[in-house]
Amino acid sequence: MNSSHQVFRSALFLGAATFALACGSAPAVAASPDPQAYDLKSQGLETSLRVVALKSGRPILAPSRLLAGRKAPPLKGRYTAIEAYRALLAGSGLTLAEVGETVVVRAANGPDEAAAPKDEPQSTEIVVTGSRIRGAPPAAPVRTLDRTDIERSGYADVGEVVRSLPENFAGGQNPGVLAGAAVSNVGNQNTTNASSVNLRGLGSDATLVLVDGHRIAADGAFQAPDISAIPMAAIQRIEIVTDGASALYGSDAVAGVANFILRKDYDGAEFSERIGGATDGGGLQQTYSALGGRIWSSGHALVSIQYTRQDAIKASQRDFTVAAPPVDDLLQPQTQIAAFANLGQDLAPWASLHLDGLYSDRRTGFGWEEEVGGFFYNQSTRAQAYLAAPELDLTLPGSWTGSIAGALSGSDDPAPLTYAGGFSGVRYRNAAQSVEAGASGPVIDLPGGALKLALGGGYRHETFGYHQTGQPVWTGAREVSYFYGELSAPLIGPGQDVPGVHALDLTLAGRAERYSDFGATTNPKVGLRYKPLDGAVLRATWGTSFKAPQLIQTAESNTLFYYPAAQLGGTTGTALLTYGGNPNLKPERSNAWTAGVDLSPPQRPSLRLSATYFHIDYTGRIVQPVNDLGSALTSPTYAPFVTPNPSVQLQAAAIANAAAFYNLAGTPYDASDVVALVQDRYVNATAQKISGVDLSVSDRFDLAGGGLDLQVDATWLRIVQQTTVTAPSAGLTGTLFNPPKFRLRGTAVWTRGPLTLSGALNHIAGEADTGVTPAVPIAAWTTADLTGTWRFQRPAGRLTGLEVSLAVLNLFDKDPPFARGAGAQLPGVNFDSTNASAIGRFVALTLRQRF
Repeated sequence: MNSSHQVFRSALFLGAATFALACGSAPAVAASPDPQAYDLKSQGLETSLRVVALKSGRPILAPSRLLAGRKAPPLKGRYTAIEAYRALLAGSGLTLAEVGETVVVRAANGPDEAAAPKDEPQSTEIVVTGSRIRGAPPAAPVRTLDRTDIERSGYADVGEVVRSLPENFAGGQNPGVLAGAAVSNVGNQNTTNASSVNLRGLGSDATLVLVDGHRIAADGAFQAPDISAIPMAAIQRIEIVTDGASALYGSDAVAGVANFILRKDYDGAEFSERIGGATDGGGLQQTYSALGGRIWSSGHALVSIQYTRQDAIKASQRDFTVAAPPVDDLLQPQTQIAAFANLGQDLAPWASLHLDGLYSDRRTGFGWEEEVGGFFYNQSTRAQAYLAAPELDLTLPGSWTGSIAGALSGSDDPAPLTYAGGFSGVRYRNAAQSVEAGASGPVIDLPGGALKLALGGGYRHETFGYHQTGQPVWTGAREVSYFYGELSAPLIGPGQDVPGVHALDLTLAGRAERYSDFGATTNPKVGLRYKPLDGAVLRATWGTSFKAPQLIQTAESNTLFYYPAAQLGGTTGTALLTYGGNPNLKPERSNAWTAGVDLSPPQRPSLRLSATYFHIDYTGRIVQPVNDLGSALTSPTYAPFVTPNPSVQLQAAAIANAAAFYNLAGTPYDASDVVALVQDRYVNATAQKISGVDLSVSDRFDLAGGGLDLQVDATWLRIVQQTTVTAPSAGLTGTLFNPPKFRLRGTAVWTRGPLTLSGALNHIAGEADTGVTPAVPIAAWTTADLTGTWRFQRPAGRLTGLEVSLAVLNLFDKDPPFARGAGAQLPGVNFDSTNASAIGRFVALTLRQRF
């Protein structure tokens, strides 16, 4: 009997126990030659192969010894059964053989030899966030965090995971950002205790956030989506493009794109409980979640629900804030219920329907005194957010695929504020509806491979409303229509044997949009990916991006103030100052380029090195230009926004345009006494230059009978800002309440059987305390995290499937570095709350049971 027959007979025998995958454990279905849609996480190879077998109806057999201990890479897109099997086996040392309708798995080195099992796959995931074309190699830098990375981090919610990344800044709309930071930097605002993505520190509204590729509505007043509305258990992976991407995705993608991919093909149930608290007191946190999924031959369904409760940390509970009012919240209390549902169903061999649904109800509050014994302010917020996103995926003639997708999302954030003798019933409402259609596929065959094209277009409607005491004060709305195209051209392929060129790929993308409020904008992007030899890639991108004005900036009603000129830096007379929205705002625009290298030597494929240089020219940033009223009439910086001796007609127009007029002069308004009109409405005035380097190095070693994974990620960042055309340029990075010049996170993960030990080192470089004169140094902040996990495996009786984790964050209980200038607005709170945390050492125990 020849070797192939021996392997086949062995496969039939050994596969009977573990690989009745497509033949016995599921109803028989007819094998479909058409591509099926998949979205599989990195998981056990056996599990992924079973899913493909069920969906395609194409049976597969393999000896158990070949599958034991192997993991499959993630798989997303539409594949035939053979394409899917090959993608899952890539880099595993296993190959396929077709025997009739049955597919047989074999060892690549012969019938009796197999490559040693690996815990991690050698192949890389097909990244979709950086391209509209399936399988197109991205030239833009992409960072991926999978389910394993998320669970090993020891963090409780997705916001904490994102804030740990060196490319991200924790300022903006994020928990723990205190009022002092908000006053010093208008980008650091958080009325709803939301979590946001703030790549490069360009603002929470300058990073586009997607959920399964769908836009979601903004949260609160400052127009950034709340990612904490996504249950942690629902996330399969996070893909982050750290490059401008308006050519693909439109507005807001100036600093990059964060796409949260939700779990889909999950068969079973999972329950988890996490409880933890700060060893210095306060901050008790409880999280309970349940997840259940079902896979059948033509579809899948999954439901997840999560409850979280977070207790406050008061200033009285920390030694470094003993001088602050003891009732001040350093960390806001919060309760949240978040739910997620996903459904996928094949409607025909050429069509499948998918539906994502998210809902979050978060209640939070914040209490503070301006000084000990002063007025006590208490703000409570109920933030509700939702997303419903159906999508129809189509298999088209000529190996093309298409999709029609819609999304309905919104947030409702009542935030009543009470204080001694007063009450303010504030409410923010955001909503967005969209529909999009697109298709992609090969156009012609080039010597290097298939030239592929993606085309699409869509429509979006956005609204924002501001309410007080139940009545709308003002609302804003806009309509957006767009069209995009992307071309992926393999100029030279590996099979052409061109000396010095293993592969050369060119990508071209462009997007044209029309906004109902400010007009049209077009943004191109070019990417080049050069592979001189196997294991080395050089890449570069250039493109333009934009950010549409926030609706709060265009639609906010105008307020007019009447001041004594002396309060604005003048000498005699009075002055008018207008404040509020500006319907004539234009988009903020950027011009960006990147250059990078990715190395993974074939002799040591576990070693990976990636380095990227980035540069962004960001112009027309929208600000309220006069940030020092006391010098409004004397500083040359504010001269473009001051009209000396305004005419009576000009004053009358300003009064007529104002929704409210406040006389703070102490005398009746007299047009003849007005010496200046100051425009402090939102304007396109600020320019920034952002540059830096991202570095990532990872490798894997055998250690003490297990595997040790090491990874270091670091970012060097420089931001230079010119607030107005007449103002001097100044460096922002490394100053109080701004991104640091250098940030690093190093991780080490050792796994042996059921035991995993994870450690992380987090470092933020020192800053300059620009809140005092002269500026003084703020020390660097370095913390360590440690997580241990034990998984009960068979045979463990009733404990089988139980996972126990103990995480200690900020292991050595490092206090935030002292910064005197940070207490200018909140006396006694002398630390930079955008770069350091008041929590201290935090210990959490997690129990997770899988069935």
